[in-house]
Amino acid sequence: MEAEQANYIQLRRAAEGGVGVIPMGSLEAHGPHLPCGTDSLIVEGILARAAAASDAERVAIFPTVRYSVVEWARPFASAGVSPATLLAKLVDVAGDLHRLGFRKIVFVQGHGNLPAAQLAVWQLRWRGTHAMYVDVSPYEMAAEVAGRIAAEPITHAGLIETSLMLALRPDLVNMSAAVDGPTDLYGREFPFPALRGREGVFCVPSVTDLPDAVEGRATRATAELGRRLLETYASAVAEVFNDLLARDVPRSFLEPVRKEIED
Repeated sequence: MEAEQANYIQLRRAAEGGVGVIPMGSLEAHGPHLPCGTDSLIVEGILARAAAASDAERVAIFPTVRYSVVEWARPFASAGVSPATLLAKLVDVAGDLHRLGFRKIVFVQGHGNLPAAQLAVWQLRWRGTHAMYVDVSPYEMAAEVAGRIAAEPITHAGLIETSLMLALRPDLVNMSAAVDGPTDLYGREFPFPALRGREGVFCVPSVTDLPDAVEGRATRATAELGRRLLETYASAVAEVFNDLLARDVPRSFLEPVRKEIED
């Protein structure tokens, strides 16, 4: 169910063993062919299908966090918040879901796989707000399967995101304006190869290396590919929902634990 369309009785009942979902999107440039709300629209589309593949009345999808950390896209167009503000927002919202009664709270990433949700979880636990918190990235969970379907990994405003938008909101996609960009966020002239695409190394890319804010081959996108990818990502998220709905949260996740010592 969509929380903003549910009444308080429905939400209270969903909280009793159900899952509270916090989608995370953004408002930032996605090339000349996609809307700035692409991340939010895609994650909402994935979640709608994931909820339908589980017990929809027990999966409460709360309004998407549309303002995120988007400083990267400022040379084009973006509107967002600071990392500290995003962290505080997630802590506050998840804290209220906890007060509502949810003990299974899931953050679903639609933008950049930012670590803010994981930091929020640690902050909530430090405060003593104990629950089963889960940080889910559909793109990472289903990367292997989606990569086989698309024959390339997900990129910013590239083949996969454009195909997903063609499947979800073709009215917002202008394929006549689509262009192909560099194969990764670091562009074609990045001077530090040891930092590029390497596990265990993180470096914020410069958007100037993507002259059109497009990474990858957006011009190859199709709605049919988008539909296949949408079901792939939704299935991965639905698996998490169904697993959470099938079992009670272990007591150790719901209260502080102190190891006993022998005399």
